[in-house]
Amino acid sequence: MSFAFAACSALIGCGGTLHYDVQGSGQATGADVKMSADVSEETSMTRINIKAAHLPPPERLEQSGTAFVVWTRPSDGPWQRVGALNYDKDERSGELLAASVPLVAFELMVTAEKAAAPMVPSTAIVASQHVAP
Repeated sequence: MSFAFAACSALIGCGGTLHYDVQGSGQATGADVKMSADVSEETSMTRINIKAAHLPPPERLEQSGTAFVVWTRPSDGPWQRVGALNYDKDERSGELLAASVPLVAFELMVTAEKAAAPMVPSTAIVASQHVAP
């Protein structure tokens, strides 16, 4: 699979924290995803925070969809589930806070899924971003 990365900007802030503003992709073009990644090269870990607004209902993107799931992978590895967004259907928003990823450079994507804990990502990509210091 190939993925188009829709990065609007990547700004390096104090203390090694990276900030990304990512526009939605595919059927979720109106989605607005803000992400921060606190990278620790010393421990090879990254703590991520994701806040998404203007999310379409997951069932619009994935048949029988119920959740939005965050995935990461190194450039040469398989996708790993990080967790599901805490989705508020009335506000059309979701967030995943203080999630740890055992990588310092990786691909990240948010997908609509039929369940909050799938084994592999669906093709219903909401947003994607390359994360690296």
